[in-house]
Amino acid sequence: MVTFVACAEAPGGPATTATEPVPASTVTSTVPATSTSVVETTTTTIQATTTTSAARIDEAVRAFQEWVGALAEGEVEKAWDLMAPTSQQALGSFERFAGMRTGMAEGWGSWVAVEDASYSLEEDDAGRTLLIARGVIRPEGQTETREVGVPLVEEGGMVLVSPFEEFGNVAEGLEEEAAGADQPAVPADSGEGRRIVYSNSGQRVWLVEADGTVADTYLVSGKSGVPAPGEYEVFSMSEVAFAGHDDITMSHMVRFAHGDNLAIGFHAIPNDGNGRPLQSEEELGEYRSAGCVRQSPGHAAALYEWAEVGTPVAVLS
Repeated sequence: MVTFVACAEAPGGPATTATEPVPASTVTSTVPATSTSVVETTTTTIQATTTTSAARIDEAVRAFQEWVGALAEGEVEKAWDLMAPTSQQALGSFERFAGMRTGMAEGWGSWVAVEDASYSLEEDDAGRTLLIARGVIRPEGQTETREVGVPLVEEGGMVLVSPFEEFGNVAEGLEEEAAGADQPAVPADSGEGRRIVYSNSGQRVWLVEADGTVADTYLVSGKSGVPAPGEYEVFSMSEVAFAGHDDITMSHMVRFAHGDNLAIGFHAIPNDGNGRPLQSEEELGEYRSAGCVRQSPGHAAALYEWAEVGTPVAVLS
């Protein structure tokens, strides 16, 4: 079944680049959107000094753009190969990285559509060289100015990005999350029996079995105060839904409330007309939706299988 629901807006226009003045301590540059960097082996840190040439920063930016471009296109094997071993080790395995492809496509892949992009090389307190990327992104029609610092390493004379090393052992953290470590208990005032519980202030969902055990709990992205706190129930479901504008689609829609014009439901992070997610999985837990409740694709598919028409939904403030 395919239906229409207004839960999202499309992001903005094409990428552009701009050149910044060059301070004495950094070198800035811009490069074309396409890139040709190649990866090899043996790690050393790039030194961010005034001797860093324009060619060096061009090489760094090309490496970054090639990596985010691979993520935006869903080419996870290529993106994995373009990362330094430090980040690969932090993630634990290629399979885990591949499982994050949706969030990566929007979180990092959004940099292929950034406006007014500028770049510089800086050195952090740990002595690492960072590529500082700045620019404007328009998720859901809203203007956001973003800045990220991406650690760089050099292998075999080529530059690689290492975006995950600063998070420590990401693999261990993901395993703890999967095991349910430090996950909040289902709220006491959320009813009884088999039900879905949605905390609007906490931006979290619980799937509760009939005996009170929690089948799953995870962060989501909804809209503050929407829908109003109360008791609802699932009244329709469809594998694919359309926002009705800008070719935006959502998978695994589970409707449980009525908005001013259209239904409100749980669904996967929406994709724009080019198939790119409108937000990253890392941004779940923040208010990002126009009304519905966004989930990671995996959680959306699981809730779709777990729920059925008539399943109670408790919405908490």
